[in-house]
Amino acid sequence: MRIGIPKNACNEARKVRLAYHLPGRAGRGLLAAGCSSGAAEAPADGGETRTVEHIYGESEVPAEPERVVAVSVTSTPVLLSLDLPVVAAGTTGPSALTDDKGFFAQWAETADERGVEALPGPEPDVIVGNGFGADAVDEATYDKLSEIAPTVVYGESDTPWLELTEEVAGAFGAEDRAAEIAKEYEDLTAEAAGQLEDAGEIAAMTGTPEKFFVFTPESAQGRFFADLGLTQHEFAEGEAKATEGRADTVEVSLEKASAFGEASLLFVNTGGEEIEDYAKMAPNLEKTPAFEEDRAFTLGPAAFRLDYYSVPVVADRLVEVLG
Repeated sequence: MRIGIPKNACNEARKVRLAYHLPGRAGRGLLAAGCSSGAAEAPADGGETRTVEHIYGESEVPAEPERVVAVSVTSTPVLLSLDLPVVAAGTTGPSALTDDKGFFAQWAETADERGVEALPGPEPDVIVGNGFGADAVDEATYDKLSEIAPTVVYGESDTPWLELTEEVAGAFGAEDRAAEIAKEYEDLTAEAAGQLEDAGEIAAMTGTPEKFFVFTPESAQGRFFADLGLTQHEFAEGEAKATEGRADTVEVSLEKASAFGEASLLFVNTGGEEIEDYAKMAPNLEKTPAFEEDRAFTLGPAAFRLDYYSVPVVADRLVEVLG
């Protein structure tokens, strides 16, 4: 079974443009037209509401929202997967890995099919944002957005995507759909795991001209690999350095490529790099068993941030190169 979408991938944005520009953020403009002074008003039709908890407290949202706006581009796939009425979403800078609006390629087709516009879009009755990543909604931003419409902000960097999906589903009464997604994921990982039983040890990472950032078992990628039954490489003492303030990656200097041992190497190529590019960046990679035995592969940029739409893309790629 497949959760599936086109196998294009997308680049993780360094900067995300919010149409509701705020002082101190990109653009330094005023809030988009339609903002009001004071707290957001209750639904004009007097419809039912529900109180939902999120990282900045509680918000009163319509029980059946009609116009959900995702100000964080990375919150959009969660809302789309739950079949919520998303009318507008944040974007990243258009590139070869996005559509012309700046929607991530892995869910852009779904967004287009549902008529999702780039921000600002229609006036929202609910605003949803993420509490982590390049497009995080901080508390000051939350306060400003709450003047436009009830706003909820979910998720920390270590929140598994399925758990985040369940949290958002609980806020909008989409628990049944969240349960379906969980079952789809269970079926997908079981099917893929059956084809990866002989994959051997792996190490997955991003690379820079200075170092490798290797995903740990605590990362979203590491949890996904564990669900697929993959064995993740463990470094000996002194071979890797903890990434300051993060538990999802460790750092390995380019000079210590031998620390990867016998593991197959999986590169999350957020810039579209090829395997040859990594070898040029760190020539001693070519001395590792993975390169000598053609066990070094790119996973595609979709593997950088896992969600409902990227997981099947990455699973298919893993089966293709390791199965």
